Amino acid sequence: MNTATVDSPHNEQARAWWFLDTLVVEHRCAPGMQTVVLEMTMPVGSSAPLHVHDSLDDTWYILDGELIVRCGDDTQVVGAGHWVSMPRGVPHTFRVIGDHPARILLVHDNASFRDLIRELGVPAEAHVVPAAPVFPAMGDLARIAASHDLTPIGPPLTTDDLAAILVSRG
Repeated sequence: MNTATVDSPHNEQARAWWFLDTLVVEHRCAPGMQTVVLEMTMPVGSSAPLHVHDSLDDTWYILDGELIVRCGDDTQVVGAGHWVSMPRGVPHTFRVIGDHPARILLVHDNASFRDLIRELGVPAEAHVVPAAPVFPAMGDLARIAASHDLTPIGPPLTTDDLAAILVSRG
């Protein structure tokens, strides 16, 4: 194939899932590419458990919103226009802060996280954040996530964590 694969911003035919409390849209790539591109919209307060990937460098570009990102011992506030790159094997988490949802574009070199979303997610009826998020039992989530190179090792960032982080930053 010698043509570009192009998705429009309003492509309602793009594969989309409600994954936990987020909307995930899978963007198409040219045939034969290993790259996986996912657009995630996450509500204020959304936070992943502290986790690690053994074979995935977790990378994303922030399109809109603000997040606190913790990777290893480093914690930063990031927003629209920031590129976040977290190396495999390093524990990391995040929390959406501010007054509106965050949108990030994930770019991965393998399909492990996408496959987790496909297994746990529910096909989205519309390209909006789910009105009624579905969270599986923690044991089920941990077992399924581990089969897709995501090992939860701690809790998500709480509002108390957020307050402490923001106070320590002055």
